[in-house]
Amino acid sequence: MTLPHRTAQKRPLSRHVDELNLARLSLISMQSRVGPTSTSWEDHFEENGQAVSVKCIGTSQYLVPHGIDNDLIIGILSLFAAAGYPENNAVTCTANRLLRAAGLDTSGRYHKNLHESLMRLSHTNFHIERGWHDGGRFRTVIFRHVHEIVFDTAESGGAVDQESQITIVLPPAIAESLRRGFIKPLNSQMLGQLHQPPARALYRLLDGHRHDLHDPSVRLGQLEVNLVEWGRKARILDLRPDKIRRVLDAAQDELIRVRYLSSVAYEGRGQAQTITYTFAHELEQIAPALLDRLAVRGIAPKVARDLLSTFGRATVRDRMDEAERLVAGKKMPGAGFFVSFIRAPEDYRHRFTPAIQARVQQPRLLERPVEEDPNHVMQRRLEGMTAVERAQDTVRALKVAYGSRLSGAQYEALRENLEVEALDAGSLRAAAA
Repeated sequence: MTLPHRTAQKRPLSRHVDELNLARLSLISMQSRVGPTSTSWEDHFEENGQAVSVKCIGTSQYLVPHGIDNDLIIGILSLFAAAGYPENNAVTCTANRLLRAAGLDTSGRYHKNLHESLMRLSHTNFHIERGWHDGGRFRTVIFRHVHEIVFDTAESGGAVDQESQITIVLPPAIAESLRRGFIKPLNSQMLGQLHQPPARALYRLLDGHRHDLHDPSVRLGQLEVNLVEWGRKARILDLRPDKIRRVLDAAQDELIRVRYLSSVAYEGRGQAQTITYTFAHELEQIAPALLDRLAVRGIAPKVARDLLSTFGRATVRDRMDEAERLVAGKKMPGAGFFVSFIRAPEDYRHRFTPAIQARVQQPRLLERPVEEDPNHVMQRRLEGMTAVERAQDTVRALKVAYGSRLSGAQYEALRENLEVEALDAGSLRAAAA
């Protein structure tokens, strides 16, 4: 497979991307914390008949990469892509901009974490033998996630702060791979919904293994892995089965909650245990509220997904609204009626006499009118906007709700987070309401 050379123009950051080798090799531990002696690890495995060796060599001061380092490298890669894959392999931004691109808070504590994370990423060497894929052959590479870093501080010997201007230079192996198009998208909304770094790291690892190396557009519906081997892939440093499960379980629960996974199943005992991940249908990720609404009416999940795939979210939502208005005040029909109405509403509209329709659509003065859920109206309006429009509209609404209780800088920070979809506009509006 020959991948195109990327020559994208500079554009605003509107989505998150990942380099496919980094995602599959999972060079950063998903653990939030590691022990004081965690300065190195190595892994040997076979992939597509090829013996692969991966070694991580950290320092006693910063230890091996872990925790929010996963978030930070995603932010760096996404900013690099948004800048048009510059030929000097460098991206320059403020500390706050980098934190927002990584989906992290911009409080003082996170500036300290940002400094430590950049030190780990720039001081840790990786040796990857026959495991770096370029779309054709497997290569051997030796690099650090951050090849070079320059930043300013308020005082001599100081750490990164909110005013710091940071220039990060990616190593040629990563930068060239991004330019060649060996990348995959990451769901920005889903990243924003995952509360803990281990959950975001597991999402990145699973999504990397879900994509085909030779054709990144092909994705698996199910993935079965050995527990211990998977723990090694997640760079969990204690590979006892019970310890691996303890680290994985909370992260897996989050991925089920946000509907990236539909189920996780363990089978076997001890080191022979396997995990089977079943990925949720794409529609479950983009229309969870509508799927829940159809389920309440008794419509089976498979049927609901078929309806959404065939007619689209807007049509299904509008026809459900119409069907519920027509039967308002009457004995609620079964799931079959709603399924049939969505598929062919014209077969049912004429069955409601003008008198019934008048009674349904024009209630008597003493009756409460049947109104569409305002949340549904708002969600439809937001979905029709671009990320920038959605951010501006949401900030305007927040200013009405909060007024002077938030500063201009805070409103600006919210706008930037909304533009890169690190925050969910619907959730913010609901909280304000």
